[in-house]
Amino acid sequence: MNQRISRKRKEFLTRRGDILSAAEKVFAAKGFYGSTMDEIAKRAEFGTGSLYKYFRGKKDLYFSLIDEKVGEITRLVKAELDKDLPPIERIESILHLQLSFIQRNRDFFKIYISERNRFEWTIKDELGKGVHEKFMTYIDSLGEVMRQGIEGGQLKEMDPRDMAHGFVGIVNSFVFEWIMSPRAYSLVSKRPTITNIFFDGVRSQKTRR
Repeated sequence: MNQRISRKRKEFLTRRGDILSAAEKVFAAKGFYGSTMDEIAKRAEFGTGSLYKYFRGKKDLYFSLIDEKVGEITRLVKAELDKDLPPIERIESILHLQLSFIQRNRDFFKIYISERNRFEWTIKDELGKGVHEKFMTYIDSLGEVMRQGIEGGQLKEMDPRDMAHGFVGIVNSFVFEWIMSPRAYSLVSKRPTITNIFFDGVRSQKTRR
């Protein structure tokens, strides 16, 4: 009996994953508002009615996709931040991890970047709350590493949480440019530039006082 339940659960998760994968492609091509459940069902080779066995609707499907991807990268980043390495090395390591993950999941991040401003209000509801909480957990973990770097004399004296937000802002700017650029190039190739801007700033040594 337990094996039969386990097989059913496995089948459920496999089909759910197939739907999410199809939705990722459709949302990336047409955006949230331009996509329909019929199109997603056709891409996933499901009947439209079958999708509602797995998701309450398009919005639920959209946020489930975001929640899973954000959860995946959050787990990967946390594992790096928890390593017993000097703070600077951990920050450089998670930067490489993030850029590589985003580069592998371009379709998803195209959706996330292009649609996120339209859904700011959903932070207050159950669908958006989980995504927002994962992001804040990441900021907290990154801020803790920044604090360790400050205490160890490797980073300047400033609010570590502000520092974490600044780091994320720089990364997001490069990701946005990469997603929107008509020119194809490696996002990972921007890692040295990002680390140089964040750790050293852009002011020339000659002009520093």
